[in-house]
Amino acid sequence: MQIRRQSHPFEPILRSLSERDRPQTQAPIGTGPEQARRQPAATIAFHWGTVIAIVIAVVAVYLRDVVEDKPVRAALLDLHRQLGMLVLLCVPLRQVVRYIAGHKDFSTDVATILRWAARLSHVVLYAFLLAIPLVGWSVTSAHAVDLRLFGLVPLPALVAPDSDLADELTDYHAWLAYGLMGFVFVHALAALWHHYVLRDAVLVAMLPRPKRN
Repeated sequence: MQIRRQSHPFEPILRSLSERDRPQTQAPIGTGPEQARRQPAATIAFHWGTVIAIVIAVVAVYLRDVVEDKPVRAALLDLHRQLGMLVLLCVPLRQVVRYIAGHKDFSTDVATILRWAARLSHVVLYAFLLAIPLVGWSVTSAHAVDLRLFGLVPLPALVAPDSDLADELTDYHAWLAYGLMGFVFVHALAALWHHYVLRDAVLVAMLPRPKRN
């Protein structure tokens, strides 16, 4: 007599959650080889959208230092602030996308200690992406400047107006930005190491998909 195992009502959900981050060793049924070697499209979009926002924000603040026209300087600073708010929004949204769409692991042959180091580096990277806009938001509040998200939604002041505090926070904002630049440089080197030394799909999986004719 065969005894059927009683299934747990949440078993399908738990199974799907455990399989989302499983290392990718072969293409799932129904997907082409190109699609199987890519991260979800939303993850790629958030990744490169964040990169583009950061690059433009950095260029805007450096251009402001060399421009003398006051309206242009004000516009560049406002662009810098809005892009910072955009990055701040992208961090939690990207985590929601990762939870829903999952994240494919293409570095199955890497030593365990390196895998944990990679996870820790991502935590530090996300900490930078949260801290820098929040400190910048605080700088704006300390200068007694009203900040509106995309020029529409009023945002609360994080600190009371204080010129001395504003100068101190500006220094923190700059040093955090330099730290992020250094961390991004190491992140890029790690991606190139995966591509050219380990020859896995970690880098290719995060590249935008080319348009097909």
